[in-house]
Amino acid sequence: MTKRFRRPTWRISWALMIGIGAAVILAGLSSGWFVYSLAKSTLIREGIQEIVTTSKTSALKLMEENHQHPTRVPVEDLNDLASGHLYFLLLTPRGRFVGSSGPMPPAVPQQGWINAGASGWFNFDGTPYVFADAPLILDGRHRDLIVVDGLARTASLLSTLRKALVFGELLLVISSILAVIIIVRRVTDPLRSLEEATETVTLNRKTGQHVVISSNLTEVVSLTESFNGMLDRLLKAQERERQFISNAAHSLRTPIHIIRGYIHTLTQWAHHDPQSRSEALKALARESQAMETLVDRLLQLSRMEQDDPPPLHPLEVLPYLQKILSNLRDTCLHHPLTLDLTTQEIPDILSEPDLLEAVLRILVENADTYADDNTAVTLFVIPLMATRRVRIGVLNQGPEISEDTLAHLFDRFYRAGQPASSQHFGLGLAIAHNIVMRIKGQWVIESAHHRTIFAIDLPMFLSE
Repeated sequence: MTKRFRRPTWRISWALMIGIGAAVILAGLSSGWFVYSLAKSTLIREGIQEIVTTSKTSALKLMEENHQHPTRVPVEDLNDLASGHLYFLLLTPRGRFVGSSGPMPPAVPQQGWINAGASGWFNFDGTPYVFADAPLILDGRHRDLIVVDGLARTASLLSTLRKALVFGELLLVISSILAVIIIVRRVTDPLRSLEEATETVTLNRKTGQHVVISSNLTEVVSLTESFNGMLDRLLKAQERERQFISNAAHSLRTPIHIIRGYIHTLTQWAHHDPQSRSEALKALARESQAMETLVDRLLQLSRMEQDDPPPLHPLEVLPYLQKILSNLRDTCLHHPLTLDLTTQEIPDILSEPDLLEAVLRILVENADTYADDNTAVTLFVIPLMATRRVRIGVLNQGPEISEDTLAHLFDRFYRAGQPASSQHFGLGLAIAHNIVMRIKGQWVIESAHHRTIFAIDLPMFLSE
């Protein structure tokens, strides 16, 4: 096996090892930090509870000693209480120092003893210190007894816990990387062969050669078959896209020529005629919108596939069709467009106005393209009470659509063998089909006896 085919596989191996290693490290750090924080908070909480009990007991002893020996100075009683690592501080309610005993802590709370609260803790140089404040009365005066204890054993225990967590994390990372190396090598060996074969196909894709891989892994066999199927579809799609680019470029020329003609009209004489100027400006706006629509169709399919389904709203059919009829007639350039309404009452439908208009414009445009000369294109509406739907469709008189073409009508870039001069480039019906599915419509297509109907059945709006 050459280095050319080993490099990508090792890149995959390193990517997997780094990715899984990073995930393991993050998981270990987060879990280790959680364990460490939980242990630290638990030990400090227990230390605070213990120092609170000690402060209350010490305050009672001080008051008892003061009652039995009223002539003694409170500091002497503090010295009797001091033992081991405890520090006792006696203050007035205003924070004036009265006396202290025991090993003084190297630091004090940031807000001072008086404002630190009844109990709490602070950290200095990695060692937590807990404290508690107990009020008492000596010689008829209010005093505050503050007891402080340095949790040296807790700090040592937490340091040991940190080291154990780091060591365990290193072991976990090393073992995970070794396991990933073994798994990746087992998986990538057959994939390396597949990579070599696909590289050959890529270099000779015009020949239509398929990938052939001999493997006992079901996944590799399935991947090979899927790749060959994708290759076939890709080759067909590339041919359609090349034809589409040529057709789209040709289609853009027509609105550009129209716009240039109206600009020439405006610059020559229409600026003296308000009506002609208004008509020219409207035509310019319409043609520029047509160009924008033509370009947007290239992106519309992928955008609709990614977006969520649009919200549907109640829509009065007759006012809506009368409102958009002029826009539809602008689309029907070569035949008159008529509106055929049933004598029955047309109920409201549930749809999205802009998307429905986009579908009708596509259907009218197609009908106008294929209709016979001296015939009309008809937009019709029929209520279907049995199915609780309303059918809105477009009818034209022209050649029937063959069975083979009907099977591919909604395929992207499919043009049914039209010549290169055709203004249709195989996106309109694909977009219309996507929209109809999103607005919960149903297609009805009939082509016989020199008549073709494209219609959609839309759900009625049923008020509660």
